[in-house]
Amino acid sequence: MKKLIQMHEARHELKHGSAGFIRTMSGWFIIVLWLAATWFFASILGDWWAFGDIGAAIERSLLRLELLLHILAALADD
Repeated sequence: MKKLIQMHEARHELKHGSAGFIRTMSGWFIIVLWLAATWFFASILGDWWAFGDIGAAIERSLLRLELLLHILAALADD
């Protein structure tokens, strides 16, 4: 019985640094990256629809992106 439990634990290990944990996190990273890209392009289209100026919409979206990158950099420093 002890051997079965050890085998089950070995197959379902999700500790930091384990292959299973890295595969799980890489899957979530793809989802988050896709959602961030969708949000970014949707904000450009929404801004363009609201104000009618595509150049200014892109400029404002780049400012949003820069702000988001600064926030992520600050969180990564912790």
